[in-house]
Amino acid sequence: MTPREPFQTETLIPTIPEESWTGRLVVKNILCPVDFSEFSLRAFRYAVGIARHFQARLFVQHTLHLATDMLLEELETSTARQALQFSRQEADHRLRGLLTESGARESEAFTLINEGDIRDRIMETVAEQKIDLVVMGTHGHKGFNRLVLGSVAEHIVHEVICPVLVICRPETGFVNLENTEAVHLKTILTATDFSPNSGRALAHALRWASEWGGKVTLFHVVQEPPSRMHGLLDLLPEFNPYFDKEVAEAWEKIHKVIPRAALSRCDVSYEVRQGNPREQILQYAAQKKPDLIVMGARGLGRSNVVWGSTISEVVRDGRFPVLAVRHLPD
Repeated sequence: MTPREPFQTETLIPTIPEESWTGRLVVKNILCPVDFSEFSLRAFRYAVGIARHFQARLFVQHTLHLATDMLLEELETSTARQALQFSRQEADHRLRGLLTESGARESEAFTLINEGDIRDRIMETVAEQKIDLVVMGTHGHKGFNRLVLGSVAEHIVHEVICPVLVICRPETGFVNLENTEAVHLKTILTATDFSPNSGRALAHALRWASEWGGKVTLFHVVQEPPSRMHGLLDLLPEFNPYFDKEVAEAWEKIHKVIPRAALSRCDVSYEVRQGNPREQILQYAAQKKPDLIVMGARGLGRSNVVWGSTISEVVRDGRFPVLAVRHLPD
């Protein structure tokens, strides 16, 4: 959910095309990038469980993030080549070990090893293999002192056209590979700001909930005036009724977002709160402990900056799995 301008009333309510929420959720190809950190290995377990449920093909990818240019400058070409070959062999051994431990069959899971820019390799695989879902781990560290996939995940959710499930250190999990039915997804929290950016995310939340007979809580936050406006509110108390009107309108809008026919497919509840979107989403999640948070993401366009976006901050918090669904402009 993206922040709204103070005192701005939005009249647009996203429409959800019938074909986007009817029918069974189809996931044929899943990509799970790993860097062998505990976070990416945790994401791998989610990828295996979801792939098992959908009988989907699972691509497990490791990108060798070597400073190849530096190696070629400082070492002889043959030495650099040997070092790269050794790294590939080691990665292949570890990936195959992961698949063996998970019980995945060779006909269902495939290993991909490449080198270069991790973001570029993920984007290429998504396009080449027609990936329906990316499942990846993030370290959730704030600032810039992160391991490789920690910062990559925040960019990928804004760049790929397919949904991205990001796993950090969830307080509750919805995948258990020890059970016959590995996925136990019962509660979904999905945030909406009533913009088209959140419409596609809501459609995915409904379909994920329908797949497992789960419950969706549709959540909206009305932003309170910033602290610098408090003095003005004291001088002009008529602004307060205007804010109360925004809250009332939000309750009215939120009940119109989901098509009536979709309500028969899964249980839906509604929640409107006031305050900072990130804080309110995480506070509500901490109280209710949903299995999954679903949020919309904007494409980056010409900008590579994702810092400060609500979804990036929720992902970085790390306590809950987040399914990011990028808005596709018409």
